Amino acid sequence: MKWRKVAALGMAAVMTAGVLAGCGGDSDATTAATTTKEAETTKAADKTEAPTTKGEETTAAEGNELSKDPVTLKVAMWDYTKTSYYKTMFAGFTEKYPNVTIEPVELDADNYEDVITTHLSAKADIDVVFMKSMPGLSALIDQGHVAPINDFLDKDKDYDASSYSGLVDYLTIEGKVYGLPFRKDNNIIYYNKDMFDAAGVEYPKDGMTMEEYYELAKKMTSGEGANKVYGAYVHTWAGNGYMYAARLGQMDKFTPEKYDVLKDYYELFLKMSDEGIIMDYGSAKTNNISYRDMFWNQQCAMMQMGTFQIGNLLDEEKDSANPLAFNWGVCSLPNFEGEGNTTGVGGVTPVSVGAYANNPEWAYELVSYLCGEEGAKVLASTGILPGFTSDAINQEYAKIPDTYKLAPKNLADYIDLDTYYCDEPMVGNGKAAGKAFDEVHSAIMTGSVGVEEGIQQMKEKVQEQLDLG
Repeated sequence: MKWRKVAALGMAAVMTAGVLAGCGGDSDATTAATTTKEAETTKAADKTEAPTTKGEETTAAEGNELSKDPVTLKVAMWDYTKTSYYKTMFAGFTEKYPNVTIEPVELDADNYEDVITTHLSAKADIDVVFMKSMPGLSALIDQGHVAPINDFLDKDKDYDASSYSGLVDYLTIEGKVYGLPFRKDNNIIYYNKDMFDAAGVEYPKDGMTMEEYYELAKKMTSGEGANKVYGAYVHTWAGNGYMYAARLGQMDKFTPEKYDVLKDYYELFLKMSDEGIIMDYGSAKTNNISYRDMFWNQQCAMMQMGTFQIGNLLDEEKDSANPLAFNWGVCSLPNFEGEGNTTGVGGVTPVSVGAYANNPEWAYELVSYLCGEEGAKVLASTGILPGFTSDAINQEYAKIPDTYKLAPKNLADYIDLDTYYCDEPMVGNGKAAGKAFDEVHSAIMTGSVGVEEGIQQMKEKVQEQLDLG
């Protein structure tokens, strides 16, 4: 078996932390997705300047009055220097509007939401604000640091909320819209086609029940010690436990009264752990297991992860030093009802207009560009799921297997969905509530507390934090 960056040690391989980490519902997911093209990135300039050659004259765009005077837009973000698609988008915007210069304000990725809050608390004149999570955006709204964009949307003749699969509703408070979805993630099952072919077992499919998923994982489990291959891998993020129910709209992370639906899922995952079908949570957590390496090293046949993993796999196929060595496929998350590929669930990366922007009209124009079809095409070409959906975006996804031969041909099936559920909607004190949820999730998965008792604790601890919001 081919290995990357790791050495086998005992029952579980002790792996280095993944170069990228992420899961819908965890803020690290956004950092993960933004770095998938790092190998292609060239050294970034501090600013994306307007082209030196004369471009088309800037006109009023979609009914919003835009000045033709020179404009500099300050854009707060993370990982700009590591991420090539930002530069592609900014270059496209300044080519379209030659009077505009974009100045990225790159802040520390690990502490981004705290740092941007500090900047905006000092009334920094940031025009456009990227955020990692919906709870983080909610905090900025509470503090008055981002502005509603309703007036711009009303004048924008091209704006169509339906192009965002219901996600604009999650960015709306009391009728005021505070941004547009730049990226979304859909949690799906990834599987190693070559493993299933070698075992003579049928591939995972849309509409599996959890019992069918369990039986499939059991068939695909083999070996011991360093040669152990798990039928499935359940990563350590809380979302790897609750996304199955959240995809059906049965719960979200901040609605405690709906947590009871998680009981059967927790009991099944613990059963799979006890039977050695999945790696036990304690080992995965203690050894800081990388989900990317787990799949790359072919130590699991199936894995639930957000669509940001698509970009990872595409990059790995083209890695000249250690290219991916197997064909892979995807299907929708299983559930106890056997519901097929009808809805999606995951995190949302919102982009907003800063409350202290010097150029709010131009700021909206950039937000609209990044989060509209033009920006979405750039994201889709890298395998990242944009917030905007259209036939043109689906076509970009459909082209991926033409360039990446190990990728499945049905990727577009998992982006063109009418409804996406945001697993972490905007709520007051969402960060603290999310931390409380995660802590009890860990306790349940390690067996420190029973499932029913743990779910009751989860309800109480999360509600306690929400009441402070």
